Amino acid sequence: MSSRDEMVQMAGYGEEKLSTVLITGSVVCNKACLAAKHGNHHLQLPPQPISGALVGAECQANKKVKSPSWAKAVTDEYGEFMIELPSNLHGIPNLDKKCSVKILKLPKDSPCHPSTIKNKEIKLSSVGNGIRTYTTGKIELLNIMPEKSEACMKGQKDEQGMSW
Repeated sequence: MSSRDEMVQMAGYGEEKLSTVLITGSVVCNKACLAAKHGNHHLQLPPQPISGALVGAECQANKKVKSPSWAKAVTDEYGEFMIELPSNLHGIPNLDKKCSVKILKLPKDSPCHPSTIKNKEIKLSSVGNGIRTYTTGKIELLNIMPEKSEACMKGQKDEQGMSW
């Protein structure tokens, strides 16, 4: 008969973590200037990462359980996040079809304040060494500003090669 530690290891229990499932992505604000005189074309300004956004992964483990399981993270200074799923969700078949990521809260000073925030699908990006990583890619929010706003005026001057 083997030792208790060997039995625990074989059964997949114990203090040692056997697998890790991560969901990564980033949240950015795309600013655009409304330019009615140009036939509703928008001057696109460089995307701005949103730091301090609360994002959550929502996973429906099975149909019998009505409420989904959640894991959360906060975006860093580059707008990037990494959510580690709890071990009880690691064995869900077709995890990419059962989980999605949603922005739960934006910082008060965020340049983007979307009226509707949709769930973003996840896709498997890598597997190895007991780690599965899924990604949402960029979650892009849009902030359309009036053409005469300070950011738009600066953007137009920068685009023409002039300094502000």
